[in-house]
Amino acid sequence: MMMLRPFVFFDLGQTLIDERDFIDSFDTRFLEILNGFGARIDRRNYVTVRDSVIRDRRIGTGSVTELIIEVCRLLAPPGYDKVIASRLEPEIRKRRGSSFRFSNDAPAMLETLHEMEIEMGLIANQSDDIAEILAKSGLEKFFSVKIISSAVRFAKPDPRIFQLALDKARRSAQECIMVGDRLDTDICPAKSIGMTTIRYTNSLFSLQTPSEECEQPTFSIASLSEIPGILEKIIFR
Repeated sequence: MMMLRPFVFFDLGQTLIDERDFIDSFDTRFLEILNGFGARIDRRNYVTVRDSVIRDRRIGTGSVTELIIEVCRLLAPPGYDKVIASRLEPEIRKRRGSSFRFSNDAPAMLETLHEMEIEMGLIANQSDDIAEILAKSGLEKFFSVKIISSAVRFAKPDPRIFQLALDKARRSAQECIMVGDRLDTDICPAKSIGMTTIRYTNSLFSLQTPSEECEQPTFSIASLSEIPGILEKIIFR
C-alpha cells in the first residue's frame, strides 16, 4: 500500500553540514586562548571537558558561544567566560564561512529524495550568516521551507519553531519527519509533537544517550545515504 509522501525536515550543523574542519580549528584556537588566560590544560584534557559538556546537555540551544561559556566555567579563572567568548566570536564567524561544507553524502541523498518527489525543509539553530553559506553551496534549491532560529527569533527545542515549520509546509506532524543529530533539540521535541524522527549519529552529539522516552528515535543512521531506503519503507509499507 502506498502512503502519502512525508515532508522531511533536516537539521544543519553536524547533520547536513560537515563541521569537522571548523571544530578542529575552533578547538585549537579556544585551547590557545584558555591557556593564555591561565588554564594550563593540554588538548586531551580539553577534549574530555568539552565532551562532558556536550554529553551532559549543558549548552542549551547548542550555540558555540554557549559551549565556550560552559567550558570556560570549568577551566578558566572565574569571570573570564564572557571575555573569552567575546574574543572568539568574530573569529568564529570568519571561520564558519571558510570551513563549513555540506557532508560528502548530502548532495546525492538530497538529489535522490528530490527524484522521489519528497518535499524537504530545514529547522536549524543557526546565526544569520548561514543564508550565505547555503547560497554558496548550491543546495538550498532542495528546501521549500527554511526555518532558521536567528530569523524567527526562537530556537529548538522550543515547540514553536517546529510548529512554524509545519505551518509553512502545510502538513500535520504525523506527515513529517525530522532528521537531526541531537536528542535534546531535534529528536525529543519533534517526537513529542508527533513527527517521525531519524537520528544521525556521525556527530559529536553521538555522545548523548537517551534519558527519556521522547529521545528514543524512530530510526538511527550513521550515513545520510540510508535515508532514501528508510523513506521507501515508510511510503510503501
